[in-house]
Amino acid sequence: QFHRFAHGAVLVAHNAAFDMKFLSLEEGRAGVRFDQPVLDTVLLAAHLHGQSDSLTLDSLAERFAIEIPPEARHTALGDSLATAELLLRLIDMLEAAGVVTLSQALEASRGASAIRRRQAAY
Repeated sequence: QFHRFAHGAVLVAHNAAFDMKFLSLEEGRAGVRFDQPVLDTVLLAAHLHGQSDSLTLDSLAERFAIEIPPEARHTALGDSLATAELLLRLIDMLEAAGVVTLSQALEASRGASAIRRRQAAY
């Protein structure tokens, strides 16, 4: 059902690799493949703010004055709404930095991802 719902859409998640791993583990059993573009707000924030800042949803929500009610934190709806609000804030900043297309945003994410992988190897 989710695969049909998301057909043709760009998937957005905070720390998307975590969520995409769960989806990929079930693709064979479910007979579906999630091959649409994925924007990760962690990687977009890293592109804009660097790798040394805390990039947790809580710290970014605090930085951007996004309120996550305590009872909504770590729930699918609460975290999704906070991530959506974060994405809207990041889009404005990305545009100011010259990232104006989906392709450019995906490339910015890949660059941030490569840096994070190199840092993890240390």
